[in-house]
Amino acid sequence: MKEERMNDRFQLVDANQIEHNLIHLKQLVFEVTDACNLRCKYCGYADFYQGYDERINKMLPFKKAQLIIDYLHDLWRKSYVKGTSFPISISFYGGEPLLNVPLIKQIISYLESLDFVGKKYFYNMTTNAMLLDKYMDFIVEKDIRLLISLDGDEEGQSYRVDHTGRNSFSRVIHNIKLLQEKYPDYFDKLVQFNAVLHNRNSVEATYRFIKDNFNKSPRIAPLNNSGIKDDKKKEFINTYRNVSESLKQAHNCEALEAEMFISAPDIHQLANYIFFETNNVYNTYNELFLDKNKLTVFPTGTCTPFSKKMFITVNGKIIPCERIDHDFAVGFIHDEYIDLNYEYVADRHNHFVQKYNKQCSVCALYKNCMQCVYQIDDIRTNETKCLSFCPMKSWTHNATKQLIYLRKHPGAYQRILNEVSIRS
Repeated sequence: MKEERMNDRFQLVDANQIEHNLIHLKQLVFEVTDACNLRCKYCGYADFYQGYDERINKMLPFKKAQLIIDYLHDLWRKSYVKGTSFPISISFYGGEPLLNVPLIKQIISYLESLDFVGKKYFYNMTTNAMLLDKYMDFIVEKDIRLLISLDGDEEGQSYRVDHTGRNSFSRVIHNIKLLQEKYPDYFDKLVQFNAVLHNRNSVEATYRFIKDNFNKSPRIAPLNNSGIKDDKKKEFINTYRNVSESLKQAHNCEALEAEMFISAPDIHQLANYIFFETNNVYNTYNELFLDKNKLTVFPTGTCTPFSKKMFITVNGKIIPCERIDHDFAVGFIHDEYIDLNYEYVADRHNHFVQKYNKQCSVCALYKNCMQCVYQIDDIRTNETKCLSFCPMKSWTHNATKQLIYLRKHPGAYQRILNEVSIRS
């Protein structure tokens, strides 16, 4: 009986929701090329992983980018309310996106030539910085927000090698410092760093190197642990390092954690606890008038398709996110038209998330789940098991853990309130 009542609260996605998400799309991501000038061992498109299209040094044709832009622009025009303006991030992804700057320039030029339909475009790019010296003037001119991949010092960077096996560290550092010296204001405002944690670096060494050299607090993430090839699992385990464990090994763990703040796992968990469990956090004023306990929720923490972003692969596949397998494409850009059926997108999404309904119905986190089902390796099977299932006993233990942490760090709550913005 309890399970039936809980399942009544779960809401399925329909075609209208898909259209609504596209009208309010927050990020459009173009895989402008699958080519790369590095051969990073742990890359999501390298030997450890499966589930992506073959990398053949292909470039996304401008015609396909234009087709999806026109498709979305038409939707936005039909729903445009005069006087309104909403931001949308246009992202360039690879491979290494700076290997296809001509396409990036074409896309930006085309977007800026279109009639205004209530969208303000912002640009961002993830880059390994190997070609940064060549294209930095254009990047700065267009205010393209950069996320630079850098794993710390020379040893930390040693998995990021070129085609000859040579460490990319010297060239990358040279290019980053050149950008910082030539465009200091841009660098301070629009450049961030992303580091991958592995067995050749540490949280402390990586954070200190980037902070001390560039005055930036990097995002430090572990290797993605889903989609590992069976014959690579042992090697993956030897390469993998846990962020929390590495942080605890720091010379002065508490001081480093305080400096990293929201990037530190314990603080991040506390912020999520406050956000999801206290019922004192509101995204809009309208939520003040709602009884959150009576709201229906979507099963699992999987984003409804296009509620956050749309990813266009170099082959023209339309995927809800660049972090999931290319096998989960829900549409395709052909040479002359867009194949995107909203009913199909909704049904496919519902098919996968409903596999976990039985666990969701008795999970303590069913309203606040953060687990994307596409990151669960058994999603294609009938014997599915959620990686983040939380029985009430575990939830109670976690709540106690967060309260104990707050008692030990009384200033953390105020810092979270003042400094942290959690966006859905």
